[in-house]
Amino acid sequence: MAAEDINKPDQNAGDGEFANLIGNVGILLDSTIESVQGMINSVSSVTGQLIEGVNSTIKSEPLQEIIQNVNSVSGQLIEGVNTVSGQLFEGVNATINSQQVQEFGKMLKNLLDNLNSTVSSGQVQNLFSNVSFGLGQLVNTVFSPVMGACHDENHKKEVKQITFCCHTP
Repeated sequence: MAAEDINKPDQNAGDGEFANLIGNVGILLDSTIESVQGMINSVSSVTGQLIEGVNSTIKSEPLQEIIQNVNSVSGQLIEGVNTVSGQLFEGVNATINSQQVQEFGKMLKNLLDNLNSTVSSGQVQNLFSNVSFGLGQLVNTVFSPVMGACHDENHKKEVKQITFCCHTP
């Protein structure tokens, strides 16, 4: 082969199109990497600005005053509820311990004691026994004929033969 043949491009190689293609892909990759880096830098910058904005808002005097006011109001509400609850408990205890309630309790106790002694007395016990005995007799009187009728149906009646004769008038 001659030196001319070596330096001569081969006609079947696409006249350098493949080399151009690879070069263009490289340029495309470099451009994509630069674009992605730019987006990441932008996002980082925006995120930093957001964090700074949130921090400055949290540390701002108006927001700190609002937080202090909410804490103060919450404390006052809790204190008010505790005070009212304490007064309510004191009022209930005072009412329970009052002379009128104590007397009412004694009256109820005496009433129940009297009722128990009355129900336990011999006269009341005899009354209940008599009423119970009377009801038992009444039930026996009312239901005995009915029960007896049911019992009689079990016995067979005597069958009588009736003779038939034909008479013409």
